[in-house]
Amino acid sequence: MPKIGRLREILRTSPQYEATQLEFGEQEAFSQRQADTSGTLLRIRPYKENEGVVDGAGVLQSVHDVTTNFRGKNTSDHHSFEVWFDEGKIKFYMHAATEAAADKFRRRVGNNYANSEVFPVEDSHAFPVIDSGEYVAGAWLEMEKIPYYPIRHHNSEGFETDPYGEITSEMLSLDESTVVTQVVFRPAKQSWTDGDRFKHNSVDELAHALRQGTSVGWLNPKTRPPSEKDKQAAKTIERQRGQQAFHVNIRVLAVSSNREEAEARARGVAGMFRKYYNAITEQGLDDNPVWHRRKQKRVKRLRQFVQRISDREWIDRHMIMTVDELAGVAHIPNSDIETPKIDWRYTQRGDRIPADSVRYESDDSFRGGQSSGLPDEGAEQFQGMTRDAEEFDGH
Repeated sequence: MPKIGRLREILRTSPQYEATQLEFGEQEAFSQRQADTSGTLLRIRPYKENEGVVDGAGVLQSVHDVTTNFRGKNTSDHHSFEVWFDEGKIKFYMHAATEAAADKFRRRVGNNYANSEVFPVEDSHAFPVIDSGEYVAGAWLEMEKIPYYPIRHHNSEGFETDPYGEITSEMLSLDESTVVTQVVFRPAKQSWTDGDRFKHNSVDELAHALRQGTSVGWLNPKTRPPSEKDKQAAKTIERQRGQQAFHVNIRVLAVSSNREEAEARARGVAGMFRKYYNAITEQGLDDNPVWHRRKQKRVKRLRQFVQRISDREWIDRHMIMTVDELAGVAHIPNSDIETPKIDWRYTQRGDRIPADSVRYESDDSFRGGQSSGLPDEGAEQFQGMTRDAEEFDGH
């Protein structure tokens, strides 16, 4: 094909959900044991009677701990909230960067979600196993506008129903398949709405511009007066000032022995995030499938994506959400959702805990510990993997 023809083909081709088989060399599967990873993975078995998103906001607000170095740079740890469809069940997890953070999460989740069970994963895998030869599809999500525009959340125009009802329903797959949604979050400094050091691109500057109207026309430009929608957007944006917020990554992974199933689950779940969080300000989430038109590069990108999601890696996507916004995409649901196969806790406190958990003797027994912070040595053997912190997933 002539060069101009190849260029036209590339320009016409947009990213798509194309599941691809991954091989792991001499290893029969990609797996990570909790003992071989940094941080602590907590499993949550929710009791149905809770406040859902509202309780989620309470948990996040209580763990908004920003740390900075002597230059004022944000050095806060990042953590994650995850929903797995694995071994035929919908399960909920939180991953804490340190043991001290895990202890805080365990207590905060226990206090906010009464009668729910929270315990560390010790003998099980730290991430679902991916067998060699299975088809993998994935996507990451990003905000359609700058973060000053909030996505839909329970304290704005609100949700008619909990978005997790549709998201978890879309995650249901064949029992041998796996679907993971992961929200990695890191506390943002209080100055996140201030713009740059010269106060450019701040919340106040954007709100002022919206109230000034819009310039229209090329040859004879005129200023169109601000609409009611512009004025409302300005007020909404100004409310972001001073709110606690988090830097965020959102990823979706689907794995199946059936190619079409992996593609359908990745596309469907990412589509539910895109559908349910659009706000009056036209802020929403846009999905970006991990893809390349050349199979060899697509395999490389999917390998990298699998490594990053299993490592709970945080990448700066210029994606910031307030506590209320983040609670909408990272919370424990309640009886309002009717998705089958959810791993609920059906009894109140006092019943026996699962075999793969360890009961804490007291809250103090887990305090003060710090994880080693060392990388997962087993993960480094993942064949063909490149770790470029500057590169987005799939780009």
